[in-house]
Amino acid sequence: MHIAGASACASKGASPHPNLVSIWRHFLELPVERALAIAGDPRRVRWVTAAASGYLTLDEASAEALAQCRIRREIQRMRAECVLYAVGEEIVWRGR
Repeated sequence: MHIAGASACASKGASPHPNLVSIWRHFLELPVERALAIAGDPRRVRWVTAAASGYLTLDEASAEALAQCRIRREIQRMRAECVLYAVGEEIVWRGR
């Protein structure tokens, strides 16, 4: 299991938000069963991310990424909910 995160991405047709390119590159280096969660909007000043990988399923990776994102969100005292940004190799975030 690997968990990564950051404060402050190529996918099936979608490009990462410009403010997430470095996080996306790191995320793509993780084992395939991976997920990336985000709280906030990378177009704004405050946002956090968390990634998880090395799980047996994408659902497990997604649940762990969301759990780690919630921890980071609370530390930053953010109101924005954590949502999935990417699962596997696909960007699923609808905030684009």
